[in-house]
Amino acid sequence: MKQIVKQWINERELLKSGNKLLAAVSGGPDSMALLHLLLEFQQEWKLKVAAAHVNHGLREETASEDEKFVRNWCRDKGVPYFSKQVDVKEALEKEGGTVQEQARRLRYNYLETLMSEYKLDVLATGHHADDQMETMLMKQATGRAVLGEAGIASSRLFGDGKLIRPLLCVTKEEILHFCHENNIPFRTDESNSSDKYTRNRFRQSVLPFLKKENKLVHQHFQDFLDWESEERHYIESLAEEEIQRLLLNKNEHSMTISADGLIALPVPLQRRGIHLILKYLCYSKVPELSILHIKQLVHLLHQQHPSFTLDWPGGVKVSRSYNSLRFTINSEDKMEKNRPTRYLNISEKVSYDDITFTAQRTKNIKEWAQRENVFICKEEETTFPLIIRTWKAGDKIHPLGMKGTKKVNRIFIDKKIPQDKRNTWPILTDATGEVLWIPYLKRSSSHVRNLGLETDYVAIQCKGLPQ
Repeated sequence: MKQIVKQWINERELLKSGNKLLAAVSGGPDSMALLHLLLEFQQEWKLKVAAAHVNHGLREETASEDEKFVRNWCRDKGVPYFSKQVDVKEALEKEGGTVQEQARRLRYNYLETLMSEYKLDVLATGHHADDQMETMLMKQATGRAVLGEAGIASSRLFGDGKLIRPLLCVTKEEILHFCHENNIPFRTDESNSSDKYTRNRFRQSVLPFLKKENKLVHQHFQDFLDWESEERHYIESLAEEEIQRLLLNKNEHSMTISADGLIALPVPLQRRGIHLILKYLCYSKVPELSILHIKQLVHLLHQQHPSFTLDWPGGVKVSRSYNSLRFTINSEDKMEKNRPTRYLNISEKVSYDDITFTAQRTKNIKEWAQRENVFICKEEETTFPLIIRTWKAGDKIHPLGMKGTKKVNRIFIDKKIPQDKRNTWPILTDATGEVLWIPYLKRSSSHVRNLGLETDYVAIQCKGLPQ
């Protein structure tokens, strides 16, 4: 395995002589094998190797034992060691999201701080070929592979240096064999066997099947990722050239291009061009803008409407007037700045100011449908993740039991909600931006009142009142 990893590092130019390197070490077999290998490469590449451990505070006793284990191992080997305990639960309460998202954010924030403080060049993590396959499968299953990276990059910029993944070329089985062969001790994280995490379900159910079909399947996944990434970057470079050619006007908050020129491009360049514009304006800050919105715009363009307006999440507006196609983002909207957007998936809990939203599957709980703090929808007819945000101009809802739509602001007026409360009152939309529910005030026609047994439903419950 050592030679395979060494060849991977050389082919991808992950390390160079004299690098000052920080290894992220959890104590599991992957990171312990990584640290062991880096120490073996230390003399050849004249590396300076340090280790960092992050205790996420999620497993209490066993997490403390993991931290102690890594600290003692590094002390015995003479490896400089850093550690920190972060509070994932507190971050979840304040900012929402998922456990994995917050743990990753806090972990990488700490590692980046260490690299900056101690002038380190490279961060190395223990991601391996099984992680690669799991990630690629999950991204395909959720549609996230279309716009972003289809998998895990072998290296990327990180802070003032770079992040590398030297073990992406080897499988979990090979790592475990390497640890046993070289008497490398490690700890086992019991949460890795829980099926409540999506990654674990792919790991336990899908990967064994693929490996049984072909023991070299991990190499084929990596080859696909390499080719796909190179080809996507090439198409994006072509799209960027075309968008520059079609550009009519551009500033920090808007971009206008020729609609006719965009329509004349091959569809792949249209899609990538729109994506590049969104990235320029706001995409990194508005992750709910997705492939659904790009498909919607391409469809409208090919209907050749002389004019239309699309109000997208995050204050993004797309408007066409004959040959002008204008993308704008309302960066001056204080309401959007002060009330960040939250995202709610099934089996998750999200806080929004003093209100807590939960979403869970249900089969037949009729009494829930009558509660004013509950909204029930059909899972198969609802696009997740759900979005929790404040209202914006142009928002409309199709009220339950009524024909047509009604402006959200009109509902606030009819319900005699004071102006200051309207700007903080949360509304719930699906991933496409369709308003589903104004909690305590109005449900949309998507709300299910008479539950049957033929399908799965999702019950969204909010606790607390808008302040």
